[in-house]
Formats: sequence, structure tokens, C-alpha cells
Amino acid sequence: MASSLAAIVILGLILMFWLEAARARELAVGISRAACEKERYQLLDDGVYLQRFSLRWTPTGLRFRRMYRFDYSIDGALRQSGYVLLLGTWLEAVHIQGRHTIEQESAREEEPAGKTKPKAAEIIPFPKKR
Repeated sequence: MASSLAAIVILGLILMFWLEAARARELAVGISRAACEKERYQLLDDGVYLQRFSLRWTPTGLRFRRMYRFDYSIDGALRQSGYVLLLGTWLEAVHIQGRHTIEQESAREEEPAGKTKPKAAEIIPFPKKR
């Protein structure tokens, strides 16, 4: 009885880990595609691959930190490499052609990947009541 319960718990943990890894990979693909479109580069192979994997303590607890590599081309002939850093499912940085195009070190505890705060030009003020 106890051994079958332990086996079910272990299988459940493995399934949760696998689902989180799949979600993080999907986020990395979307982020790398958006970064390449923003710079007008071509994302090659339409995907990313996991290069590094580690654990990191954050104010919210222990999180997985993943570095995904992707290949892109500026002119269609030369292959270059960039990376996406994710801390759990939070975007930490995107690196393309020797510079960080997106870096959210300070905002990582506040916003999940893919969600951004509205810019001042996008905010419509309501008239004050008199």
C-alpha cells in the first residue's frame, strides 16, 4: 500500500516537472520569435533548445532557471545564436547580436512572461468628477 502510494506521488511529481518544462519551452519559443520579429530577423529552425538548467532562490521560493538557445539570421545566409533566460515562467532576459534586447531584472517578481505594463501613451485618463 505504502509503496504504491509512493510510486503514484513520484509519477505525479515527474508529470508536473515535465508539464512545467514544456510550458517554459513554449514560452521561450514565443519570446524568441517575438524578439526576432522586433529586430526584423529570421528565426531559424522555428525552435529553441535547452542549454543550461539550474535552481535559484528567489523571494517567492526555489525556481528553475533555464537558458534556451535559438538560431537566427540577419541576412538569410549567416547563422547567429541568441538566448532566452527564464526564471520559472518569468522572463529574465533575451539576448540577440551582442546586446540584451529585453531585460526585466527588476520587474521579474511582478509580471509573468508575456505580460507587460501599459505605456503612458496607452493609458486613457478618466475625467475627474466635480
